Amino acid sequence: MTDLTPVLQVQDLTVSYGDVMPVQGITFAVRPGERIGLVGESGSGKSLTALSIMRLNDGATLGGSIRLRDRELLTLSPREMTRVRGGEIAMVYQDPMSSLNPVRTIGHQLVEAIRLHDRVSAAAARARAVELLTEVGVPLPEERLGQYPHEFSGGMRQRVMIAMAMSSRPAVLIADEPTTALDVTTQSRIIDLLDRLAEDHGTAVVLITHDLGVAAGFCERIHVMRHGRVVEEGPVDRIYAAPEHPYTQALLGAVVDLTVDVQQPIRTAAEVLERGTEPLAEAGSISAVDRARESGDVLVDVQGVSKVFTLGSGRRVTAVDDVSFRIRRGETVGLVGESGSGKSTVSKAVLALGGIDGGTVVFDGQRPHDLRGEELRRLRKRMQMVFQDPFSALNRRQTVAQIIEAPLRAHGIGTRASRAEKVRETMHRVRLDEEFAHRLPRSMSGGQCQRVSIARSLVLEPEFLVLDESVSALDVSIQAQVLNLLRELQAELGLTYLFISHDLAVIRYMSSTVAVMQQGRIVEIGARDALFANPQHEYTRGLMAAIPVADPVLERRRRAEAAALWQTHGGQTGAVPATTAGRGGRR
Repeated sequence: MTDLTPVLQVQDLTVSYGDVMPVQGITFAVRPGERIGLVGESGSGKSLTALSIMRLNDGATLGGSIRLRDRELLTLSPREMTRVRGGEIAMVYQDPMSSLNPVRTIGHQLVEAIRLHDRVSAAAARARAVELLTEVGVPLPEERLGQYPHEFSGGMRQRVMIAMAMSSRPAVLIADEPTTALDVTTQSRIIDLLDRLAEDHGTAVVLITHDLGVAAGFCERIHVMRHGRVVEEGPVDRIYAAPEHPYTQALLGAVVDLTVDVQQPIRTAAEVLERGTEPLAEAGSISAVDRARESGDVLVDVQGVSKVFTLGSGRRVTAVDDVSFRIRRGETVGLVGESGSGKSTVSKAVLALGGIDGGTVVFDGQRPHDLRGEELRRLRKRMQMVFQDPFSALNRRQTVAQIIEAPLRAHGIGTRASRAEKVRETMHRVRLDEEFAHRLPRSMSGGQCQRVSIARSLVLEPEFLVLDESVSALDVSIQAQVLNLLRELQAELGLTYLFISHDLAVIRYMSSTVAVMQQGRIVEIGARDALFANPQHEYTRGLMAAIPVADPVLERRRRAEAAALWQTHGGQTGAVPATTAGRGGRR
């Protein structure tokens, strides 16, 4: 039974930067073992609220009250606050790569975190580190302790961050978008871990998320934020069943699930607020893409590709095993699978960004892996990549104009004046105002930065784009904007896409052909409509069933069934339980 005395109480919190007040009047409390959610879009003030609780937002003036049990955190000295952070209050961030030291092994960092708060020997800390990695589902934990963050997939890195947070047995855990950009099964396991923290240790959990499906199944109470204020709060069942505020209604209406109409642009919350149920103008015809699949010639032909990596221990791991697929001009092929399934390795193989150990890749009659020097440079102008994390992919010291111009300079294209004109033209194409030209990435939102990444990829006028989890880190409305933009660009420029994602709903919306990867192999491939109507492989059915549903009752049922079947499968990664609850999306 949850203790009725709040362990963390936030009262009338304000955050100011000079005359700007991005957070205004935030009030909530969380009790031991309770799970609450701060839900909203990018820029709503969710993360600023979390950083304020941790007192990590330098330069901000904080008002109101933040109490941890009987202590006022806003009056603690920096030294006192340092003892609170990571000990009594821990935080898990959205991007584990930016939170982990790239030049220290995972074991070094875990042991350091454990010994910071517990007076134990190095040997005892190492044993605890192995125990924690086992608990969060990292395979071969003893071996992985000696590896570096870049040797882990995104999902595995986030499991390490959860392990670090669990190491101090905190009273309060703030999880800031902990499952964003993770595949549905990894996402489910991490949410289960947070659940276990709350249940077993009485840890109060504050979940910050834009994912209404995740919040539905995890949280007991929801606080919906917009423009720095809480616009609606209440028990999760009531909020989802009968939302009172128009913005909450709009957020629920903007959810992308397996029922979304692939012929129509995806709605943002703002569009739902403004237009209600009125249909939007089409943003790129998916039927035109379907026709390209049927009639276009093959642009990319991947046959029997394999890739083997050798770990530091000498153990060989087959990351990609006999993968074959074709992409016709103007088509989008979607590649979907869990973290570590080999999707990104395939993308690098297609672009010849890494060697292959078997098979062939043919791009418009040429084999990229056989080319060298200037021949390969010329071919790469025609094939570009958009990465998952726009903040990491962009040079933080360069302006938007410099970032977009860089490929032109690298290939020695044009004069300074002609390059500047090409940059302006490309910015216009991705719907970026010219005022952004002289801005730095740090002053822009995630969606704006991803538009810059797309512009940088388009400035060389390629025929083929690999989009590797390019919308997975974005909230629902910004994701919708970027997906609609990609559809428009494809219709306008005749682009061909390899679209890589762990999100089946997004894959369904974007792709005409879908390939499902598991443990380095394609286990199912086919036309989108046929595959989603009647998936043949158990793994595909399991992935569909693992999609969170923005309905608390259905989501709790889905998670319970998934957990039971997970145990039946022995809890192995890749053994995705094929449940049926929630298959059709939000009801």
